[in-house]
Amino acid sequence: MSGRTPSPYRAGPWPGLTPRGAGLLLACAGFLAVGQMLIAPLEKPLPDLAVLGVTALMPMAIAERIIRAPGAAAATCGAYLLPRSLISLLFPTVPSPPLLLVPAITFDLALWLDTSHLSALTELLPGHQHTQRTRRAASSFSRNRAVVAGGAFGLVLALVEPAYQLFLGADPVIWSGSSVWVAAVVTTLVCAALATVVSVPGRAS
Repeated sequence: MSGRTPSPYRAGPWPGLTPRGAGLLLACAGFLAVGQMLIAPLEKPLPDLAVLGVTALMPMAIAERIIRAPGAAAATCGAYLLPRSLISLLFPTVPSPPLLLVPAITFDLALWLDTSHLSALTELLPGHQHTQRTRRAASSFSRNRAVVAGGAFGLVLALVEPAYQLFLGADPVIWSGSSVWVAAVVTTLVCAALATVVSVPGRAS
């Protein structure tokens, strides 16, 4: 972080958020909640999965772009899902929220993981010599990285949500046919395009 203007949202390169950053995450979670209230319950793969992907990914991508902290998308999703899930438990007539947390974690991982993180895992193996590493904070994400992360979000969402709908008792003819795979492709492409809102000129470190 040396040579950079201190962020009003982050307390440091990795450890946490300032009160202002936490408030921004809650605001993005509120944005996510409003988007989920505006869309109709899922009835069919197309266009419902694509609409769900857009309304869910947008506030998470905004949180990632502004805060630049690992886990911002998952934190935004979790801040929405916790009260929303409690409402469904207390009021059975309210449908359960969609399965957004796994796609959100996938989005975070695709944005932040790189080869240096993966190579560091090998140092956990017995007998491997530990190497001192300098931790660097990401200041920007390339467009290609954002596209991959958005596509991963859309693909995982389009795979787990139909299975969840079948678990809830939805019509298997609708949620297990070829239209699900078409919806998966469309949702992946739409979310990949939308995720470019995360990218700014530069390269993630």
